[in-house]
Amino acid sequence: MKKLLIATTAALALSGAAFAQSPEQVVADANKQWDQALNQGNIDKLVSFYTESATVSPGNGAVLSGHEDIRSLFGGFIENGVHNHQIKTVDVMAADQQITQIGHWQAEGVNAEGQAISFGGVLVTVLKQNAAGEWELQSHVWNAAP
Repeated sequence: MKKLLIATTAALALSGAAFAQSPEQVVADANKQWDQALNQGNIDKLVSFYTESATVSPGNGAVLSGHEDIRSLFGGFIENGVHNHQIKTVDVMAADQQITQIGHWQAEGVNAEGQAISFGGVLVTVLKQNAAGEWELQSHVWNAAP
């Protein structure tokens, strides 16, 4: 299974002192890959970015867990025409083998009447470095602004 940022895995290993690549760059690369996978409708790639036990909360009070729930959620978004998704980072916090991002997200789609709409909100993601040195999403929470 491909993991988030596999191309930069060797550079991301934590030494005792610092990240080989800045946490901000890790997040920027992760966001770019995530946006590309959703916008291209590549659900398999999108799901592969998450740990097996990842949690996702889409702002409706629900907490989803695991690859099947994540596949179902984002598959529905793709089937309903969500596209042009973009994440813009506001803040990045890093410690040990974890990076937390706070940001804004924006996407386009169509409403029930078939009219083009734009929507977005705030998100929080938690990236966790696995034993192989790859970064994976452990948690992804967002809301939608009115």
